Amino acid sequence: MSSAAKACRWTFPELTRRTALLGLAMPGVACSAAPTARFKVDTPEETARGGVLSAWVYRPAGWAPGGRVVAVLHGASRNADGYCDTWAPHAEAAQALLVCPDFSRQAYPGGAAYNEGGVPGHPPAYLALPRLMAAVRAGQGDTGNRPFDCYGHSAGSQFLHRFLLLCGAPGAGRMVCANAGYYSFPSMEIAWPYGLGGVGDAAVLRAGLSRPLTVLLGEADTDTRHPQLRQTPEANAQGAYRLARGRAFFAAGRDAASRLGVPFGWRLGTVPGVAHSNAGMAPEAAKALWG
Repeated sequence: MSSAAKACRWTFPELTRRTALLGLAMPGVACSAAPTARFKVDTPEETARGGVLSAWVYRPAGWAPGGRVVAVLHGASRNADGYCDTWAPHAEAAQALLVCPDFSRQAYPGGAAYNEGGVPGHPPAYLALPRLMAAVRAGQGDTGNRPFDCYGHSAGSQFLHRFLLLCGAPGAGRMVCANAGYYSFPSMEIAWPYGLGGVGDAAVLRAGLSRPLTVLLGEADTDTRHPQLRQTPEANAQGAYRLARGRAFFAAGRDAASRLGVPFGWRLGTVPGVAHSNAGMAPEAAKALWG
């Protein structure tokens, strides 16, 4: 097992126990008797370059501890506040506590630190997510172990599917990965970051293929010259544009599940008329999470 995979061997109850007490003790995440609907918090989670990891939070008026919780992961623009604004109506409709972590450029510079989680490195940045979620929930009076749902768009989609395939996505329930620019295919034969070679764990991969993941793609996300579309030979081997790469990733997951003899829990969805847009994908993503 690689050092990255070993670092991911945390259970969600353990993460919750370790961070809940910190969350309750931190002024930035303290629970309020009359919570503001949208607010920013600093969590106890330290970043790779010092300081603490922040999050934008939207709490529906009718939400109570024990209710739905969703993590929404921003793209390469690092605009967690904008994602919070876009997703607030969907969180309100679902009565879900919305948490949008802010993986800033200063603390997580470039795609290697955010999209690829700082791997190979120790520990992976992916483990910041369940610890942050536990701290924010504790600050809102929720110390339970109910799984949190997850959505990631673009770079956030890259973060999320690697969180699943490399770390097992501790604490996560339903997941939606939308419009990633390139993928870590579910194969130990393809070198990281285009596969799991050198960093992955076979047992984590088998479990990840059975988890409830929706690969959601904009049918118009076909720009081969998009400025944020990676153009390396390895990325181009996955497809010429994001729609093709997403379909190839889903097919690779289906084939891997069949080859390994495990149930395949993923779903493929497409959104007509939508290109590379979080706002355009959000309504269908919310349906995938909550119906």
